[in-house]
Amino acid sequence: MSLLTWTILALVVSWIVNRLRKVGSREQGLPPGPPTLPLLGNLHVFPQTKAYIKFTEWVRPYGDIYSLKIGSGTAVVISSSKRAKECFEQNGATTSDRPSLHVVEIVYKGLEMPLARYGPHWRNMRRAAHDLLNKEACLSHLPIQHAEASQLMYDLLQDPQNLYGHIRRYSASVTLSVVFGIHCPTYDNPTMVEFFECQRKWENILGPGGHPPVDVFPFLKYIPERWAAWKGLCREVRSRQRKYYFSLLRNCHERIKSDKRNNSFMEYLLENQKKYDFDEESCCYFGLSMMEGGADTTAMFLQFFVLCMLANPDVKKKAQQEIDKVIGQNRSPELEDLNDLPYVRAIINEVHRYRPGAPTSIPHAALADTMVGGYLIPKGSIIFMNLWGIGRDAELFEDPERFWPDRFMQSEYGTKHGADTTGCRETPFSFGGGRRICPGLNLANNSVAINVMNILWAFNIELPKDPRTGLPIPLDEDDTTDGILLTPKPFTCEITPRSAGKADIIKLQFDAARPVFDRFEQAR
Repeated sequence: MSLLTWTILALVVSWIVNRLRKVGSREQGLPPGPPTLPLLGNLHVFPQTKAYIKFTEWVRPYGDIYSLKIGSGTAVVISSSKRAKECFEQNGATTSDRPSLHVVEIVYKGLEMPLARYGPHWRNMRRAAHDLLNKEACLSHLPIQHAEASQLMYDLLQDPQNLYGHIRRYSASVTLSVVFGIHCPTYDNPTMVEFFECQRKWENILGPGGHPPVDVFPFLKYIPERWAAWKGLCREVRSRQRKYYFSLLRNCHERIKSDKRNNSFMEYLLENQKKYDFDEESCCYFGLSMMEGGADTTAMFLQFFVLCMLANPDVKKKAQQEIDKVIGQNRSPELEDLNDLPYVRAIINEVHRYRPGAPTSIPHAALADTMVGGYLIPKGSIIFMNLWGIGRDAELFEDPERFWPDRFMQSEYGTKHGADTTGCRETPFSFGGGRRICPGLNLANNSVAINVMNILWAFNIELPKDPRTGLPIPLDEDDTTDGILLTPKPFTCEITPRSAGKADIIKLQFDAARPVFDRFEQAR
């Protein structure tokens, strides 16, 4: 080859090497972060399990906004309420997208609301969700919530060993009744079993190790299914979800056709599809979105609440003294009673802070270059709201690793004296932020309040005792699942009615709820 050819070849190779060396490096203007490696960026140190723990550890050296390089892409982690408000609310117009995830596209084709990209279809779904779950609409759902809560108390009275299943049944059945008009009387009901089975498989795919990093290394998308088990799991989940939710939809069609409506939202939606620009497919995936968004979150909160009461008997005792003084012995609590129970409200706020159900939230994505905290978040970046870190901000909270509801008795946001509360808000960040804030927060808040008050009023909750020594068996508060959602693994406890009179009231209320259940059970 000629000298000119060699020179051109050398220049091309040099250019390629130089470009590859820059892949994975942190561009100018980005927030600081851990040191990077060529090509990988921070992929070699990106946590594969309990990411929220590492995300919170990195706050100390890198601050409340830092960046991670994932190959050529960028992830930004927000770990304070001040930066969360600036990023997701003040800059909501450019931070309301979701990352493009290959497995999500395979399973949902962009039709599931919580994970859908920001755009016209998402806005239509959001409008429908607002009509279903706004504050006024949720008042009409209260009879369902009270009836289901009466069953939860009755189930705990009759079968206290299955606390975990009873709470999950409550949460899923409320959502199923409101959206599809179907009540599930038992945890092992086929409708309930299939929902949780599909949900478990999908969470396993989304969780750490459930699928390879196809969004970082796109060539992995083209590996044949016989060598990529995750592809078969995605196909199975999609098939089972569609079979399940289209059957629920057919059930609604049949009620409308036979004039046996029970005022479920899906009946209304099927008769008003043009209003939301929905076809049958959109209706199906809207129902799926509501179920996935509502069935697990309330259950997780209530499970963590019970766990916190077991670990902090002094808190439980103080709350029960307040409830006994306000409610008395002759009736169970009503939703309105929460206004007169400041310590119970403090417990609810502290559970949100101490054990957020999605500790790194569902990540957002930047629609355009955005400045937050003086740093650049480039278009296309993934943005994590580190709820675990926000709740453990030592600048805001005294002894943040301690479960201590009294902090919310001493200040509005539970913050220590003199703390900068810029960005703090009444609605916990566990419901998300900006345009992606959870549309079901009113329904969830009502469910949480009703059941927290009921459980404290009705039951003694104690640690199980060692049969040999008679001493309480310690529990591990950190024994949780891993993945997008943080759920306590099944645990045992002793649940007994606080009095025979309260047990009688529970039975009477459950019997009185029968007409509400009848409305929805005949729909199955």
